Amino acid sequence: MIRWLAPVILSLAFLACEPGEHAVAAVSKAQAEAVYLQSCAICHGVKGDGHGPRRGSLYRKPPDFRRPAWRRGKSLDEVRSVIRDGRPGSDMPAWKSLNDAEVAGVAAYILAFAKPTGREGVGD
Repeated sequence: MIRWLAPVILSLAFLACEPGEHAVAAVSKAQAEAVYLQSCAICHGVKGDGHGPRRGSLYRKPPDFRRPAWRRGKSLDEVRSVIRDGRPGSDMPAWKSLNDAEVAGVAAYILAFAKPTGREGVGD
């Protein structure tokens, strides 16, 4: 029974991912928060509001992750890509020093600052 159950469970884990996303070993919310606070908050702010200590010295101001307008249409895969590869033409560096699990955890942590409301255009 165990022989056929393992592939079924693994298949269900991959189906739970959004299209185009990869399953990676997870980090806890506390670990993701620690990485965010250490690596991201200096620009993006502890609260994800874009008001980190370096904000004043940046060419383009960091986004406010709490705004539904920022969150709308952002996939976990897109946010992971920006963390991993940076954003050319901006002050957002590529975080090649983070492993896949840390990148995925931080991406999920960032997306959680603003949950989609389903109320398009209201309050943006």
